[in-house]
Amino acid sequence: MEESRFQFQGFKITRSLIERKDKEISKKISIGFKPKGILKNSKDKFILELGVLINDENKAFNIEIDSFATFHFEKEVEVNKLNNMFYVNAPALLFPYIRAYISTLTNLSGFEPINLPTLNMQKLGNDLKNNTIEEE
Repeated sequence: MEESRFQFQGFKITRSLIERKDKEISKKISIGFKPKGILKNSKDKFILELGVLINDENKAFNIEIDSFATFHFEKEVEVNKLNNMFYVNAPALLFPYIRAYISTLTNLSGFEPINLPTLNMQKLGNDLKNNTIEEE
C-alpha cells in the first residue's frame, strides 16, 4: 500500500478552559475558530494552530481550546493539491480530536456532556490561508 503524500503526525491540546453553570444548555450553540498555519518548507512540515471558542445562547457554558497539529507532506505534490490539504484537510483531520476531547472532559464533569456536531471545515480554509506564514 502506498503512503499518503500528506500525513497527520499528531496533535496536542496546549490550553483548555471549560466553564459550566448550573443552567440548562441552549440548543443554539456558537462555535468560532482562530486558525493559524506555519509552513516549514525545508522540513516538509505544516503546523496547524487551531483555537476553538464555543458557548451557548444561555451562557450555560464557555469552552476555549488551543491546539496544534503537525503534518508531513511531499514536495512533489502539486501546489493546488497541497493548498487543499493544508487549508481544508488539516482542520478537518484535527477537529474530531477536539470534539472527542471536549466530550470526554464534559462527560467526566458531573454535568451533561457536550457533544459537538460534525462540521464542514471548508469555510475555515480562507481564514487559515490568510493566517499562514512560510518559513524555510
